Amino acid sequence: MVASDHEKTEKLLDSRENLMRNSPSKSEKVLAGLRTICGMVAHLAAVAFTGYIIYVSSPGSSLFSWHPTLMSLAFSFLMVEAILVFSPDSSLIAKASRKTKVRIHWLLQISAIACGSLGFTAIVINKIQSGKEHFKSWHGTFGLITMIYSIVQASFGVLLLYPQVAKRWNWKLIQLKVYHATFGLLGFTLACITIVLSLYSNFVVANIKDLAWGFCFFCPMWCGFIVMNQVTNTYLPITRRSAAL
Repeated sequence: MVASDHEKTEKLLDSRENLMRNSPSKSEKVLAGLRTICGMVAHLAAVAFTGYIIYVSSPGSSLFSWHPTLMSLAFSFLMVEAILVFSPDSSLIAKASRKTKVRIHWLLQISAIACGSLGFTAIVINKIQSGKEHFKSWHGTFGLITMIYSIVQASFGVLLLYPQVAKRWNWKLIQLKVYHATFGLLGFTLACITIVLSLYSNFVVANIKDLAWGFCFFCPMWCGFIVMNQVTNTYLPITRRSAAL
């Protein structure tokens, strides 16, 4: 029964993705094309922003340099790609099975958590060595919340890999997927807020100015918009359908 529910859930999500890819009308095809372009811009923004921050940070030049390097890699690139892998419009592996996408999603998310944890550790040790107070700025506070939230979110996501456990608690797999996507969106929103707040830190203000600063502001905001649109378009119709049954 668990396997059957799992298969039905995967087919439902696959059918939703296929429906969004194969638009029936000309207007829908135009919209689908625009969504594809916007999604590809998000890929480019994730790569460009992360690459630029790593360039400015000069990883290895100091202990602090590993903080922006690893954090941008974790939340601006790996986490973005982990979510976009499910995009029906701009996934880089659109033709892969959902099972393959789930595996890649988990690999990217685990890598993001690992990089984020190392980047978080770097700034904590750096502040201890410098004798500075911890989590006094909005960026530091949101960074702490985002890191804890991401670890907890990923831990609960493990339930999706073991649907038989959810079955014991009378949870439907589709419900877990909706909850995971919804709370995952909240976590990514926290990450985007943290990144934007980092643009007002002393390090960024001293090293990134004018158009470059505007570019760094645009990238996380755009990625956040694309991810929000993807999650709501994929799971909101499913939620409504489930509620109607």
